[in-house]
Amino acid sequence: MNQYQVQEYEPFEPVQGKYYVIEMGKSGNLQKKVLGHLHKQRPYLEEVRSVEDCNVILVFCPIVSRAGTDIDAALNKLNTCSASKPAILMVFHHSFDPDKIVPDSSRFINRGNTLTVDCLFFEDVGLLTCNRNEDALAKIVQCFKYQNNERSRLIDADGEKTA
Repeated sequence: MNQYQVQEYEPFEPVQGKYYVIEMGKSGNLQKKVLGHLHKQRPYLEEVRSVEDCNVILVFCPIVSRAGTDIDAALNKLNTCSASKPAILMVFHHSFDPDKIVPDSSRFINRGNTLTVDCLFFEDVGLLTCNRNEDALAKIVQCFKYQNNERSRLIDADGEKTA
């Protein structure tokens, strides 16, 4: 397979609620918003401090130079942590236009067990309100099993602890 062919990978089965975060560059407010949304939908989720303790790795990858270069750096860091654990690679494209067409970042991914989503953000606004971001967030939530007895600490939509 050459570098221009797209290889489809089966999405991984929904996982339990322990995740480890890899942050490429500065994604502070973006990370806070995504995790806030995730915890609102799945309050039992728990961030862990070591990759060995997690069920899935969340990779926050804002594009600051070229998409291929930044995604390659994120994949290298991810594979250094674990080459086999399920991962969610969130690629953040800078734009003020919520309807901007961006390339499908999954075409750069040659790692199995990895969901790749593309999101739009603007530095003064954070995540843009648009269908692309809503779809991406929904896909991320679906990667985590729903549990009726959702325990653990609750986190509001801004990522702040409420209990």
